[in-house]
Amino acid sequence: MSLKEEVIELIDASASDEFLSKAEKKKIKGVLKSLAPDKRISDMLRSELFDIARGKMNGENYMAILTWVENVNKLILAANKVEVQQESVYFSPGEECLQAIIHHIRQAQQRIRICLFTISDDRIAKELISRHKRGVSVKIISDNDKINDKGSDIFELAEAGIPVRLDITDNHMHHKFALFDSHITLTGSYNWTRSAERYNHENILITDSYSVLRAFDKEFESLWDEFPDFHG
Repeated sequence: MSLKEEVIELIDASASDEFLSKAEKKKIKGVLKSLAPDKRISDMLRSELFDIARGKMNGENYMAILTWVENVNKLILAANKVEVQQESVYFSPGEECLQAIIHHIRQAQQRIRICLFTISDDRIAKELISRHKRGVSVKIISDNDKINDKGSDIFELAEAGIPVRLDITDNHMHHKFALFDSHITLTGSYNWTRSAERYNHENILITDSYSVLRAFDKEFESLWDEFPDFHG
């Protein structure tokens, strides 16, 4: 068995209880040190890690799996001395932001978590409904003051069966972020609207930093527990 195969086997075994123990961490770290992976091998190991996570993750254990992935991912990145593999910035007006959002929606295999002030771009709503119908877990948090705006897609998304919760307080849920599977965070000023794409000077940042994803995921879960369901 090669060192690369041994690392993958150790990672897979550590996922059985959805927890990376100290002993498992020591073993994986030791083999990684001997392997001394370059970026290509590191990317391959991380891809295997994500595949294992997708196979293990469900609606009840995704936070445990997310923590496990984060901890194993740190070991792989430390061995390659790479903290972030992907980090991209996009700007509008123009379709850069729109196409980046659609790309990551289409790539999501397990879950999509969205926290946005407003959604009124039918092209994005269509992609979200499509992923929902394909079995991807989609959840949306938005602001109640925007759902009656002309062109709002919140009613359509809720009617399609996507769980939606709204901030019904006197304040605004003004976040603009989305999480894709267990490794991609999208954030920035860009609302998912036609005017943001056509006219506004906006931006989005996309990163695979696990510390960033974990912070945003914690915020999403906190708001999800706070706000009521919206049924359209």
